Amino acid sequence: MRSDLLAIIDTQRLVQNFRALKACSTAGVKLCAPLKANAYGHGIDLVAPALYDAGADEAAVATIVEALELRRLGWDRPILVLGNILSVADESERRERLAAVIRQRLTLTITDETTVGLLLAAEPTAPIDVHLKIDTGMGRMGVAPERALELIQAIRSVKALRLTGIYSHFATADLHELDLAGHQLATFRRTLTALSDFLPRGVTRHLANSAATISMPEAHFDMVRPGLALYGYLPAEHMAERIALRPILRLETHLTAVKELPSGHCVGYGQTFTTRRPTRLGIAPIGYFDGFLRALSNAAIVSTDHGDAPIVGRISMDQLAVDLTDLPPVVPGTAITLISDDPARPNSVAAIARRLGTIPYEVTCLLGQRIDRVAKAAS
Repeated sequence: MRSDLLAIIDTQRLVQNFRALKACSTAGVKLCAPLKANAYGHGIDLVAPALYDAGADEAAVATIVEALELRRLGWDRPILVLGNILSVADESERRERLAAVIRQRLTLTITDETTVGLLLAAEPTAPIDVHLKIDTGMGRMGVAPERALELIQAIRSVKALRLTGIYSHFATADLHELDLAGHQLATFRRTLTALSDFLPRGVTRHLANSAATISMPEAHFDMVRPGLALYGYLPAEHMAERIALRPILRLETHLTAVKELPSGHCVGYGQTFTTRRPTRLGIAPIGYFDGFLRALSNAAIVSTDHGDAPIVGRISMDQLAVDLTDLPPVVPGTAITLISDDPARPNSVAAIARRLGTIPYEVTCLLGQRIDRVAKAAS
C-alpha cells in the first residue's frame, strides 16, 4: 500500500546533473557526493545507487547512522563522515560506534585533539582513515590553521590512524562578492604549503562545494563536493549561465474532498481566509508535519491538469485547502502537484524557498516521513 503523498525522483536527471558537474570540474578531479539528510530529502535509497552507477568516487554523510544505511544499500566506496561522531559521553556507545567505523571502513573527520585522544584510548585494532578539517574562516567545525600541524602530530601518535585527506568548507562561495571565499581559498592554500612536509603522499585535498564546483575552478584541488547542485538546484541564480541543472523532485498528491462553500465562509484555523464568493474548495492530504510549512498558508499554489489553484486558509498538520473555483469541475481523486520539477513554475522548490525566505535545501530536507519517494518511470 502506498502513501497519498509521492515524491517522484527523476534519477535520469540526477545522472545528468552529475555529468554536468563533472564537466565543470578540473580534469582528473574526483567527485564526492553528499548524501546526508536522506540525500537532502530526496531518498538515499534512490539517489545513492544512481550516483554509484554514474561513477561518484566517494560519498559524504553527517552521522554514523547515515553511513551504515549507505553501506546497507551496497555503497562499497569511501564514505566520509562529516560529524564528530565519537564525541558522546556514553563510553559503551562510543565503543559501539568505533567498532562500526572499523567494520564498515568509514572515514572519520578529525577537527580537534579530543577525538584523537578518544581514538588513542580506544586502541583501535584495525586501520582507520581520517580526514583533517581546517577552519579557514567559516567558524564552525575545524582546527585553526595555526594549530593544524599540532593536530597532525597527534594523529600520527595513534598507529591505527591513516591521514588520507585534508579539507575545509566555504561559507560564501554562492555570493556575488567572493571576498571571504577568496580569503578562505588563500588560507587553505597557505595551510597546505605550510604542512606539505608533514602530509602523506597522495592525501586528498578538497574544498569546493556546489557553488565553488561551478564557479571557482581554482578551488577544485583533488576532489569536489557538490551537494545541492546534484539534486538540480542552483546555489545562486547568477550561476544559471554557467551550468544547466534540472530539479529531480516532484511532489504529488490528490484531492481527498471537493465541496461548495457560500460567500462569507471561514476556511481553516484562525479565520485567516474568508470566502468572498461562492467557492469550490478542494482538500489535499498534506500539512506541516509533512514539511509543507504553515508559513505557506494563503501564499502558495498547487498545479493541476486544469490550471493552478491557490492555497487558502491556514495549512494544518495533515491537510490544506485550495480554491478550485476558477478551474473546470474536478472530483476527489484528481491529481495535484504540490512541488513542481520545473524551475520556472511558481511552485518549484526555488519559488517556495523564496516565499519562505529560506533556501532550497530546507524545502527538500523538511519533506516528511509520510511521503513515499519513488523513482520516476523510464520514459
